Amino acid sequence: MMTKEELKAMLGNPDLVIFDVRLSSDYFSSDLKIKGAVRPLGECVAAAAFQYPKGKTFVFYCASPHEQRSISSLKHIIEDHRNQSEGYTNIYVLKGGWEEWLKAGYPTEKK
Repeated sequence: MMTKEELKAMLGNPDLVIFDVRLSSDYFSSDLKIKGAVRPLGECVAAAAFQYPKGKTFVFYCASPHEQRSISSLKHIIEDHRNQSEGYTNIYVLKGGWEEWLKAGYPTEKK
């Protein structure tokens, strides 16, 4: 897990990749995202993650209670793609997700 404060401190770091894995309904009901976040095409998180070199820091966020969707995305990468995921070690879930980020007033941007 990564706290919202830790993520905020990392914004702008070229080794940081933030994945917006909110459900489509949650994603499209808002015109905002965390600043710098990317949305996996077709919601295929593993394919999106593996396009980045090893050594990047990945942070997943969603709007699910208890970060369920983010945790599921992370597990999918690690468990279902073991051969490809080897060497990707800096993978985190944003604790509190999208709602906590918004409540804190942290940087967002238009999609």
